[in-house]
Amino acid sequence: MAHQAWHVLLCRALALGSVGFAVAGALAVTSSSPVRALAGDLSAIKTASDLDSDPRDAAAVAAVCTVCHAASQFLSTPRGSDRWEQVFAEMSGYGADGTDDQLDRVVNYFQKNLTVVNVNTSPVEDVKETLQLSDQAAAEIMARRQQRFFTGMDDLSKIPGVDQSILQKLTAKKCLQF
Repeated sequence: MAHQAWHVLLCRALALGSVGFAVAGALAVTSSSPVRALAGDLSAIKTASDLDSDPRDAAAVAAVCTVCHAASQFLSTPRGSDRWEQVFAEMSGYGADGTDDQLDRVVNYFQKNLTVVNVNTSPVEDVKETLQLSDQAAAEIMARRQQRFFTGMDDLSKIPGVDQSILQKLTAKKCLQF
């Protein structure tokens, strides 16, 4: 889902409640109550934000998400944008809250650092946002994958505007698929 659409979803859902925005995959897997913020969570969130150069995004995640959850609950499980959308909606239903600026920053952080994309099948908006591409580079990827799928990083790197260092970081996080 596109960055803007995630933000709209969060704002609409958050109109229903007011506790703390929490993106915790553990809730979807277990029935136990969430673990609240732990010492070192802000540091862990900042460390995991190597694909997001704005430290205010990591600070917003710490301020909003760790109200109810330890950072390890969401940092350890990258997901596709559809799944993050479900988690955001679920947490909003529990009363998650944040300012518009915080929510925009949380979405930005998750899109860049924790969203899994498949270059051959993910929507153009997800590929563009997660790989941090220009409109032109994203369009070239979409046009190329209609002709034949990408086989790996070397193949994808041939598209002008694709940053090899971003691809390497996404691969290390298990967020890049072909």
